[in-house]
Amino acid sequence: MHILLFILYSVAGGYAIVRLPFFRNSGIRPGVLLLLFAIHVLTGCLHNMIAWRFYPGHGDIWSYYENSIATRDELFNDFHAFLRDNSTWGWFTHNSLINIHLILNFFSYQNLYINTLLFSFPVFLGTTALFRVFRRHFPGSMPAALSVYLLPSALFWTSCVHREGALYMFLGFFFYSLDRRAMRTAAIFFLLIAYFRSAVTLTLIPAVAVWWWLSIPSRSLRKKLLLAGGAGLLLFIALAGPLLLKILAHQQQAFQDLEGHSRIALPVMDGSLTTFLHTLPAALLDGWLQPLPGVGGQKIYIVFSLELLLIWAIVILALLRRRIVPSRLHPLPQASTPAPAPPPASTAVYPATPASPPAQPAAAQAPDHFAACCVLFALGGMLLVGLIVPFVGAIVRYRSIYLPFLLAPFLHGLGSTSVLRRFGQWIAHRL
Repeated sequence: MHILLFILYSVAGGYAIVRLPFFRNSGIRPGVLLLLFAIHVLTGCLHNMIAWRFYPGHGDIWSYYENSIATRDELFNDFHAFLRDNSTWGWFTHNSLINIHLILNFFSYQNLYINTLLFSFPVFLGTTALFRVFRRHFPGSMPAALSVYLLPSALFWTSCVHREGALYMFLGFFFYSLDRRAMRTAAIFFLLIAYFRSAVTLTLIPAVAVWWWLSIPSRSLRKKLLLAGGAGLLLFIALAGPLLLKILAHQQQAFQDLEGHSRIALPVMDGSLTTFLHTLPAALLDGWLQPLPGVGGQKIYIVFSLELLLIWAIVILALLRRRIVPSRLHPLPQASTPAPAPPPASTAVYPATPASPPAQPAAAQAPDHFAACCVLFALGGMLLVGLIVPFVGAIVRYRSIYLPFLLAPFLHGLGSTSVLRRFGQWIAHRL
């Protein structure tokens, strides 16, 4: 029964990918999209198997799924207990994945692997939205855009029913909506991001603000906004800074109280500025560089360690080559307009060739500062993870959604090198 359902839902998802205009307009051939979706689903199933085999108690994935079965019994047999368990905002957000499984279980007949398949489709839709944003803002660098699909840690942690998958999906739709200036839709996805993990919004807001500020063409207006923003930031730090430090300390303490085999040293914060500054160097090391080779205890962490080292090697190489410069912004797609009527036939012996419209000079095109937004969002988010989390496994998971935003701008910066340029052209030709 479950095998037939898995096949049926796989066919339905594949048909939707082939037929939906949103996927067809991505610039990727349907066959390649189906392959990417299959990789996504199979990685999620493999993740479930790895969690069952190697994680104590089979990890959070199986725990959320098993709790959803108990919650279903509670919903039908003891509705008052169900309301009690979701009566506060803290419990309601904490049970979000359980409630997602609760819905998916109706369609899967309580099978985790079918839940993974069903959850993968909207996540893949959001990933494709992010791909379209990256492809527009990092033109000519197909490897940079494809990193949203194939970066190992992002793929591994967003392919299963986990918060990272939901956050990655919402980030894709948020940036896609923002890029199309659909502000109301972007606001909805921003609130969804805040619901699933409010810490992500702490770095998302300044990153988007910097992107918007850099995109203002008037230098005088930018200076005025910089002064106003700086004054507002100082006022915010003075008023909300102590509260924010206490919240970070509370979040860190919640992790410090947990038990795990991949714990690493992290100074404890007590909500004061002194302990925050004392923790900052370790947070930078943990959030930006951990796991170092051999750290964490699990063999699978070696893969994530090598991946992180490769990303930082690309970052350093791009900085050395000084290739991180604003790219030229591609215009947003406009509504189609009727073609002009053809000119009357010429009576000359040689037909006159219609003159092509003069090409817009590069200097007149708006520079694209999306790369600055990506880098600021990634580095700030990774730092927050390092400040709060003292476990290698959790660091790898929480950081996974940030790595494509760090890699893509610098990979695009190296796109002019002969090897990457030929590789990117080879990929683009086959997509």
